[in-house]
Amino acid sequence: MKVFLKCIVFSLLMGPLAGAQTTKNDLEPFKKALEQFRAAKYEEAIPAFQALLKDKTSLEEYVRFYLGQSYMKTSKWDEAEGELKKVLELSPNVKMSIETSNLMGQIALEKKNFKQARVQFMKLEKRTRNTEDYPDVIYNLAIAEKGLNRHGNMCKWLVKLYERHPAYPKVADWSVDLASNEFQGKPTDCKATPEDFRTRVRYLLWAGQDQKAQAEINIMKSKLPKSDKYLSDKLQAQFYLQEGEVVKAVELLKPYYEANKRNFDFLILFASAAARAGEVQLAVGSYYSAYKMSPKSKTGRQALYQSAFLSYQFQDYDGAARRFQEFMKAYPKSGLNRDAQWHLAWLKYLKGDYQGAYKALGELNAAKKRNKKAWKSFPEDRVTYWMAMSLYRQGKVEQARAMMSALAKDSLLGYYAIAAQARLKKMEEIKVPRLAESSLPTQPRVISRFSAGEFLMPFSQESYRGDESESEENLILTQYSADDEKGEEEEAEAVDNPDLKSVEVADSVESADEVPDASGEKVATFSNPALMKRFERARDMMILGENEWARWDLYDIERKTSNREYLRTLMSEYNTAGHYNRSSYIAQINFGGQRAAHGVEGIRYLWEFAYPRAYSEHVEKYTKKFSVPEELVWGIMRAETHYRRDAISPVGALGLMQVMPFTGHKVAMLLNEKEFKAPMLLQPETSVKIGSRYLKRLMDRFENTIPLVAAGYNAGPHRVKNWLSSFGNLETDEFIEHIPFLETRNYVKRVVSNAHIYSQLYGNKKDLFPYLAGAVPVKFTAELAGKENWDDI
Repeated sequence: MKVFLKCIVFSLLMGPLAGAQTTKNDLEPFKKALEQFRAAKYEEAIPAFQALLKDKTSLEEYVRFYLGQSYMKTSKWDEAEGELKKVLELSPNVKMSIETSNLMGQIALEKKNFKQARVQFMKLEKRTRNTEDYPDVIYNLAIAEKGLNRHGNMCKWLVKLYERHPAYPKVADWSVDLASNEFQGKPTDCKATPEDFRTRVRYLLWAGQDQKAQAEINIMKSKLPKSDKYLSDKLQAQFYLQEGEVVKAVELLKPYYEANKRNFDFLILFASAAARAGEVQLAVGSYYSAYKMSPKSKTGRQALYQSAFLSYQFQDYDGAARRFQEFMKAYPKSGLNRDAQWHLAWLKYLKGDYQGAYKALGELNAAKKRNKKAWKSFPEDRVTYWMAMSLYRQGKVEQARAMMSALAKDSLLGYYAIAAQARLKKMEEIKVPRLAESSLPTQPRVISRFSAGEFLMPFSQESYRGDESESEENLILTQYSADDEKGEEEEAEAVDNPDLKSVEVADSVESADEVPDASGEKVATFSNPALMKRFERARDMMILGENEWARWDLYDIERKTSNREYLRTLMSEYNTAGHYNRSSYIAQINFGGQRAAHGVEGIRYLWEFAYPRAYSEHVEKYTKKFSVPEELVWGIMRAETHYRRDAISPVGALGLMQVMPFTGHKVAMLLNEKEFKAPMLLQPETSVKIGSRYLKRLMDRFENTIPLVAAGYNAGPHRVKNWLSSFGNLETDEFIEHIPFLETRNYVKRVVSNAHIYSQLYGNKKDLFPYLAGAVPVKFTAELAGKENWDDI
């Protein structure tokens, strides 16, 4: 508690200190000038901003930033450029630097200085990836390249828009033929490859434009030579796969199997379709054939692993064991070797060989101790938990209890700590554990129409030298090989985007002076005048209600310090400004040790920063309206975006709750909201409303069983039904561990942990998962589904 008081006192102390550097008299004039700017009264705003500069305002960079834009709005390009150059000389925060460079690029385009425009927009290209600004940046790059008569470079950017941003307003009317689509009033005369078109179709589907996608496919098919029916059918099959019409995809591809069984690309595509259609042997055989064709290539290596994993996924445990063993022998230096070892141990457990499972799991722990660096990311608590379960299934209850008790003491309340607590309760209730052999089959059995790994990697004959960084975590799982080859280059993180990367710590760490507060405790203050000034500017922005600007000024400080007292203050300021993703990040990364040492009640405020009641007004409103637990909504929000309201995923999911545009439109129809548009999902209220209503749908389907709801939210309810149909006879913790999608499996564990912690912090500490150590509460047996049925509400 003393630490928290110090944090508060520190914040209060900042006020008096600010007087030495900032006169608050300039806030009201700046606010009025900004209001004039936003009311489009630019001729009035210009002298107002100029007057502030004469008075040597502490908000100089903001004043010049908006003055420069006011000049732009009145076509005073030279004056605008002069002000914006001065902004950059003042070392503004990251966001202002990006926006100022963008504006200078636009000015260069207006002045027909295409070379300078290209320089500005090239600086921004990487920095704005996975943001709303990116399509604008590459569109302007295309204009600059056109002005420089560099047709090839212009086409490079227009192809990106054509492929990956088909819903961008400036190209939303484009169709199949890129060459004939207009750009600045003239046909682009740019060529798009079939792979470019396939990518375009995928992004159209992700944007919810399935009818347009099919219409464009029909046009493309009509343009193909009649002699090339395979290419036409392949294109249609890929559309069916994306839409979940997997049986149709397989039926289209089957006639080509014999003629293409030595075609690597075909084998991968066919394996993907066959796996999702439940034709296990065809799928496994196709992946295995691909491996045999190119055993030294990365793709071949991953195809072998996929054939093993697919056998496991479809519950051919004996076949899976053979192929995992073959993989380990063939590729001893691959990081996937570690995952293969895990699966072999887990397969023993599933087959009822609990003694063998305990021994194999113990060998995993021993390997981690021998080579901590290579096994650093391997989850020790997962191994320990299933070692304890293996003992329990053998009837060695006291040994199992001891291991579970150790896991349950994890004060950070990870998933396996929660599961261990549930198991300990079960041990008290049931003195004699189940000792019978597992009833799970060892022959293939369909469990899903979606393969957890559809490898279409670029073909390569390079010799294999080993890659210990490989793991199931970083495998690229997709249908589109050509797209992935390009995607590997393009999925760079946005430079200087605080929500897409870890916080940087400056080489010279900011030190903190200490002054006594009223109670005699020492409180940190800034010793770096530049950072002190930045902090005060953030405070000023919050006073003015400009919380978004405050966020970026605070981040500028965050990335240049690791002083813990200072970081406590930043957490508080971020939280006040509603930027929960940053305050939570600091609490998670920098204060995890303290939270672990003291527990939830021991140092509660750090837990509340790490797990905030983010956007509580919206969460409370819509959880009540739709009868969804608050803990679940916050748990999903944290797992999806870590409370980042403007998050945009590479596949187009938007906002806090990462709702896909297609799903957003469907849920909006349920709510009878006819004005809904996908970009509205970037607004916190809309995201929480749509996400909560969709969760209500899943809660109804899965009888309020949170792990199943979380799995449905991540992978689709149809897949969860398929899994229930196949291995729903397992107990709940075993079911979660058997989820074949690694991403979904880890996601469910995160949501369980998040919801539990929220219940401990803000709820009535009720047991949200009384079934975790017992039977899965929901039983489901029905024909397998390849896609979600929206009529089933």
